[in-house]
Amino acid sequence: MKYRLFCSFFLLLSFFCVKAQILTLEDCVQQALETNYGIQMAKNSENINRVNYNSYTVFLPSVYGDISHRSSYNFNAAASANFNWRIFDGLSMFFTHSKNKALLDISALNIVLEMEQLIANVSAAYYNVWIQSKLLEATENIVDISMQRFHIANSKYQIGAISGLEYRQSKIDLNADSSLLMLQQQALTNAYISLNTLMTKDLTKENYVQDTLVLLPLFNYNQIVDSALHNNTSLLINQKGIRLSELELKNSLSYFFPTLDFSTGYQFANTKTQGATAMQSMSHGFYWGFTARIPIFSRMENLRNKKMATYRFQNAELQFKSVELNVLSALAELYNIYKNNHSLLNFEMENVAITSETLEIALEKYRIGSLSGVEFREFQRSYIEAVKRLMNASYQAKVSEIGLQLLSGKLK
Repeated sequence: MKYRLFCSFFLLLSFFCVKAQILTLEDCVQQALETNYGIQMAKNSENINRVNYNSYTVFLPSVYGDISHRSSYNFNAAASANFNWRIFDGLSMFFTHSKNKALLDISALNIVLEMEQLIANVSAAYYNVWIQSKLLEATENIVDISMQRFHIANSKYQIGAISGLEYRQSKIDLNADSSLLMLQQQALTNAYISLNTLMTKDLTKENYVQDTLVLLPLFNYNQIVDSALHNNTSLLINQKGIRLSELELKNSLSYFFPTLDFSTGYQFANTKTQGATAMQSMSHGFYWGFTARIPIFSRMENLRNKKMATYRFQNAELQFKSVELNVLSALAELYNIYKNNHSLLNFEMENVAITSETLEIALEKYRIGSLSGVEFREFQRSYIEAVKRLMNASYQAKVSEIGLQLLSGKLK
């Protein structure tokens, strides 16, 4: 029978492709990675930081020209070409360059984080479509059985074998199942919309997910924890954040040191004085020199900046510890869900097999009149509830598996 074939799909947790134009999970992930707006913005942020890092502007001198003209009682004109180069600034230029490198590293990790989150979201949405399609098939199967029951009840009612109440109840149950079928079709459509949104594609596109839900071998908890501590992207970003705060602290100390600037250039000046005796003076030539600036008192500004940088560095360390604790907490909770749903799968697969076989027997008994409609309806409910539990356990096991890969830094 139709529902016997349907049950076998659940027992195998597989669905074979029968249509030409389908997309695998890898296809969906690849399309999402290519079109996702968040990743594009993260890449632009990385490009901005890369420009800052590769510019070396903090090490380079500045060259500029000045031209001025002023007329009143006197006439003044001047022009100059100037070259200024800061030779020493308490190593601030080196700390700034290192900060730009840390910002570049953080922006690169932010891209990885965006990609990992997107892969996890697409995977969860993809398997949700698969689950909803399986539930739709189960609901269609229930409607088909309810239709058979209605026809059987109608035939018995016509010959007076059952009461009108039993006949009408079979129609009520058929209508209820048909209503559930419409709601399940809606759930499947919404699942496709969510997946299409992540892939930035036509939101109305459907019927391209026909794949197999396969669980990986059960993860070892200690190995997952160790991997998370070394590879979790959020932790890596916060480690870079500590490095950035450390550089800002060192940079704040540079303001206590003197600065040394070298300048050279060429100047030209022309001045005319109007009066009883007109006078004109011109000067031009090269110049060069050094300027040293020694900080003596800066209204305690340098000390204030140092204290603030110290607190920011401490906060960066505390932030890392907080993120680490949250990662380990989320991992422990998720692993518990993951392990429990792995265990539930065997029970629920067995329940689906039993309820499917029982429902087939119940339909035959109802056909020959040894089972009432109310009793038959309970067998239907037991079957559909078992299917729902199996699908939920399958989905939760897969989603928690994906989540563990994400937290452990293995979802690349």
